[in-house]
Amino acid sequence: MLTLKSVNFEQREFQIHQLEKSHPEQTEWVIGRHTTCDLVLASPEVSRVHGRIVYLDSSYYFVDVGSASGSVLNGEIIPVEEPRQLQLGDLLQLGETFLHVEELTPLTDVMSIEPSNQSWNNENLVCRCCRIINETPDVKTFCFVAEPAIQFAYLPGQFVNIEVTIDNQTIIRPYSISSSPTRPYHLSITVKRVPGGLVSNWLQDHLKIGDRVKLIGGAMGRFTCVPNVPKKLLFISAGSGITPMMSMLRWLQDTLSDCDITFLHSAATPEDIIFRKELEAIADQMPNLRLAVTMTRTHQAWMGLIGRISESMLSIVVPDLLDRSVYVCGSEQFMQSIRTLLESIGFPMQNYQEESFGGQSLKPTIQVERNGKGSTQKNSASILHFTESDQQVLIEHDTPILEIAEQAGVQIRHACRAGACGMCKVKVRKGEVRYETSPTALSIADQEAGYALCCVAYPVDSLEVEA
Repeated sequence: MLTLKSVNFEQREFQIHQLEKSHPEQTEWVIGRHTTCDLVLASPEVSRVHGRIVYLDSSYYFVDVGSASGSVLNGEIIPVEEPRQLQLGDLLQLGETFLHVEELTPLTDVMSIEPSNQSWNNENLVCRCCRIINETPDVKTFCFVAEPAIQFAYLPGQFVNIEVTIDNQTIIRPYSISSSPTRPYHLSITVKRVPGGLVSNWLQDHLKIGDRVKLIGGAMGRFTCVPNVPKKLLFISAGSGITPMMSMLRWLQDTLSDCDITFLHSAATPEDIIFRKELEAIADQMPNLRLAVTMTRTHQAWMGLIGRISESMLSIVVPDLLDRSVYVCGSEQFMQSIRTLLESIGFPMQNYQEESFGGQSLKPTIQVERNGKGSTQKNSASILHFTESDQQVLIEHDTPILEIAEQAGVQIRHACRAGACGMCKVKVRKGEVRYETSPTALSIADQEAGYALCCVAYPVDSLEVEA
């Protein structure tokens, strides 16, 4: 294994890079600006393919392949295509980026371990970031491998809860998986920078190759087209809502599925199309896939569909809409508009699925879950008793249990705050709760056993919960 520390004084950042074998026969790694390189250096002075690291006769060598800005090793310019042996402590300069050789380990010592046959069994899992791909100016894909190595088991379209530490505070957030379970030795999430997005923006700004995160529990969610794949599929997504769709599409491609697929994606501009090159490549390879992309902003270089998804656009892109199973993902506003549109044209909504961490609105009738022995009549002096921390607080009936707990200093593990991830599930010993948004991560068996999702559960009367 070769470990390098990259330093870019102009960009004021450094990273640790570990070049390891991705397959048993690998003895060469490509360095450059392009996202397909083994070591990606996002600096304008670095060529798209700048050089190679070659392992030969128990030594590592650097080769400049004809870069525009050249390469310098310990102050000496490296001629094109002339290998230079790397030693511990060497300083390699590519444009404005400096690479310091931190560690040199013979590959034979690294690859003596066979690939693991162990599968992920929903336990907490420490993962190392092994690759970062810049998909668009504000979207990155983070690829993880488990330590120790295992095979990731999940359904395409599901999500994972990721735990990170920011300013000494442990935070958990759910992210859709963008990779496919047909490629089980790594798991990827694709993250968009968003205003006020604490974890998403932290991942964008601070997570580097070699850093570690923790997956809490196994993959979750019911947004998937397997195991019973419909004969006709329609994927509709907007922005970063393409993430779970990509997981399903990759699975359909890898399994050589012969189902009829139409994929309609909405983006603001051509530069905002996540996975654009891969989508176009898959469409070329899969005769049973029709890909359509629409821009919500006019763009002089765009020759395709323009405008928001409408009834007239659907009639052009997918004339047999009523015969298909529809999967939708995007912002809550986007999904609401698609739901309204499909209902207005008489689409059979039993064939409709959507993915969102925002919850689904219920009918005006309040849903009440009965847990233990409690009264449905509100009491102005109701008490919420957190039994494990032995704290009692006055209930505010319009405040979720999670917020009441936070105000009282009671720690309850949580992530999405929308009833979608199941992280905040607690046992209700006595009393009743109601929901204003559907607790999608709470099964009927959980409800019958007396559990509630405290991020979306409101106390009806006095309540005892295990927290």
